[in-house]
Amino acid sequence: MYYNHLSRKERYQIFVLLQAGKNKKEIAQLLNRHPSTISREIERNSKPNQAYQAHDAVTLAKKRRKNSGNGKPIESSVWRQVEKYLMLYYSPEQIAARLKKVCVQSIYNYLYQNKARYEQFKPYLRRKGKAYRHCKAPSIEEGDRRYKRSIKQRPSYVESRKTRGHWEGDTIISRKDKQALVTLVERKTELVLIGRLNQRTASETRDMIIKLLTPFKKMVKSITFDNGTEF
Repeated sequence: MYYNHLSRKERYQIFVLLQAGKNKKEIAQLLNRHPSTISREIERNSKPNQAYQAHDAVTLAKKRRKNSGNGKPIESSVWRQVEKYLMLYYSPEQIAARLKKVCVQSIYNYLYQNKARYEQFKPYLRRKGKAYRHCKAPSIEEGDRRYKRSIKQRPSYVESRKTRGHWEGDTIISRKDKQALVTLVERKTELVLIGRLNQRTASETRDMIIKLLTPFKKMVKSITFDNGTEF
């Protein structure tokens, strides 16, 4: 039961959904995240006076996480404040934003790493003990896995983002209304293409990708897909 950092994939999804005109609340709903998590991500991982960019966000988040181990231990007085706000039914996200002395992950770890403490504050948690976790795609049959290649096998010249024509494809599925989108992002220019899916099938996804990329066919050298069953 731990709060999870946003993944690289989620940061690209946030970027894509912002480009599609979605607001923070809508993005949170689609990604099954708390709205304050999305707001904080956009605020913290955007370059000054620039719109949120997925690649920049991933780089800034990695740098911040690398440096986080050099911070000072959180004082007991801060934890007393955290406990006070928890008993007022503030969420960990709201507490972190209010105090600015402790991050959301630290609050969740503080609660979940001590069973007695967790049981004490469980009645005040809005999620009532439900874990923060990423949505997992259905498992891939072993027979299908043979035809899929790891992203680690992607050539270095693609990873460097120095040339145009290399795309990343993904789908975004809303848990609430089952809304499905297929997204394509060109890695160098961060051009975003989005198509709506009525059914999450491989054939429909394939046809939508072809439709989206046809106007840009001269700028397609490679496509890296998430290993979901729709691809």
